[in-house]
Amino acid sequence: MAAVLARHLSPTARRVCVGLSGGLDSIVLLHVLATLGPRLGLRLSALHVHHGLSPNADAWADHARAFAERLGVPCRVARVQVVGIADSGLEAAARIARYTEFEHCDADVLCLAHHRDDQAETVLFNLLRGGGLAGLAAMPQARPLGQVLLLRPLLDSPRDDLLAYARSHELAWVEDESNDDIRYDRNFLRRQVLPLLRERFPGCDAALARSAGHAAEAECLLAAQAEQDLPECLDPAGGFDLTRARGLGEARARQALRCWLDGQGIVPDQRAFDELWRQGDAAEDATPRWRWRAHELRRYRAAWYPAPETAPGPVTVLRWADGAAMPVPAWRGVLDWSPAAEGLDASLLAGGRLSLRPRQGGERLCLRVGGGSRLLKALYQEAAIPPWRREAWPLLYLDDALVAVPGIGVAAPYRMAGGWMPQWRPGG
Repeated sequence: MAAVLARHLSPTARRVCVGLSGGLDSIVLLHVLATLGPRLGLRLSALHVHHGLSPNADAWADHARAFAERLGVPCRVARVQVVGIADSGLEAAARIARYTEFEHCDADVLCLAHHRDDQAETVLFNLLRGGGLAGLAAMPQARPLGQVLLLRPLLDSPRDDLLAYARSHELAWVEDESNDDIRYDRNFLRRQVLPLLRERFPGCDAALARSAGHAAEAECLLAAQAEQDLPECLDPAGGFDLTRARGLGEARARQALRCWLDGQGIVPDQRAFDELWRQGDAAEDATPRWRWRAHELRRYRAAWYPAPETAPGPVTVLRWADGAAMPVPAWRGVLDWSPAAEGLDASLLAGGRLSLRPRQGGERLCLRVGGGSRLLKALYQEAAIPPWRREAWPLLYLDDALVAVPGIGVAAPYRMAGGWMPQWRPGG
């Protein structure tokens, strides 16, 4: 375990929190880390999530807190409300509540006590649900969770090793009575199916874990390809353009769409993803909507966009930074800059008062030298900016002159050879 921690901990990531349920696995994990902590220079803490779903929940919280205190580890008990059970089921709703709390723990690294038996169970569970490569890859040993690194240092260890450790150190743990209820699919697999498989295939847990590793490698390659493909699939408004994507072929287009969804914080199950793909075939003048839990997408022409609409930001003064991207939290987006054959001159951008402003109505822009100015409404239509996003699309001003609409064009009087072209990235 020390090797796993050393591999994933950066020199500055020393605040380590353990998700402490009070069960065998997390009790062992906290005990081992408390032993290793001084040698590795860890600042260790524990977090117990109190779901309130069992009559024994208070006793579990008391046990977790007392065990941590005996080790000299501060332990916080977080009481959560499990909501959305009707939509996603009890297990999934409890997991969402738990991981929401984990994401906001006061640590650099959150350690969870999943082991090899859990990994085998997850592979089998996802396989029976028809999961793709991501599902078969099961649980990664490390992944980002908001601003925290989620780490599973016991993932290669069989549960029998944890049990032997606990007994040799005379550790006490709690048992969740719901783990014996085979009405839950995971419990059925754990209690009924996997024991039979182990009788016939003694190495099945290790084999399933190896398969998860192979799937993870393949998924990593597909994700890398999708990241390369994604820019080709985006329109100027940041929407996922289905027409552009399908030019890559269906398989790559679907992977790119998954990559785009992930960037929006949306990870749908396979059925929901297939429904999103199917709705993409609706007539071009249709405006289908797709919902997944708290997320909603709307299609405009041939592209999907996040919904609902966002409000415009305030007048925001910017500082030119030699073409570096400019995050603008007040507008919930990023102003990107790219070199262009004709664009805004860097000396003008550095010498004037650069700002983003909301539309007031009636603004016009001349994009061609010698041409007439045009209403922004017409320019938005040509650029396929969805109607519900136009009011929240920023305008770029230099002093008090409208010099560009990011992603659409630069005013002709301000275009110079070898300049910079602004692009707007909503939600970036």
